[in-house]
Amino acid sequence: MANRGLLRRQIKAAWVETMRETYLTQTINSERSLQVHLVARLLQAVKDDRVNRRMFIEPKLLVNGGETRLYPDILVCNTRSIIGVIEIKYQPNVRPNFLKDFQTLEILATETDPVEIVNNRYRGPDKGAKTYTLAADALYVWAGVYAAPLRTIPSEAPSEELRQKLLVLHGVTYKDRAPDFYAGSRPIGQ
Repeated sequence: MANRGLLRRQIKAAWVETMRETYLTQTINSERSLQVHLVARLLQAVKDDRVNRRMFIEPKLLVNGGETRLYPDILVCNTRSIIGVIEIKYQPNVRPNFLKDFQTLEILATETDPVEIVNNRYRGPDKGAKTYTLAADALYVWAGVYAAPLRTIPSEAPSEELRQKLLVLHGVTYKDRAPDFYAGSRPIGQ
């Protein structure tokens, strides 16, 4: 099932631009730095395509009626729904640890109730709802920068719900040469 084609293309393009223009210039030095650069490029793509999106970096989500707290790296929302969930791993010198990332994606991919985005550090006028539904066709993304060789990520097959909506992006690093970029197991943007 193809889901969120425009968002999928925007995220792939933002990933390649981030890796080429920012990683290769040694500007990215942490996972948070990667988040910022990726979101900046994604925001530009959204603006260029003239679509209305709201993005959150490391938001606190209350799921299961508030029983479960999750902190995905990036959320992409339209006016009412979460349409994209992105988990990032930045471990350019080692093989990535991605178990927690996929647990978060699995929980959200199977969630049927509305999700509350908690923004208790905001001070100012109330601009609207903090509760979003997860779109039925939401895109779930794992994007990692990690040391070669290319990994099978996730190592175990995800649930059917997640597998149909999953995009995996790789930035595979090497000691003395530029990284390879992949979507799934195919090179992209080279």
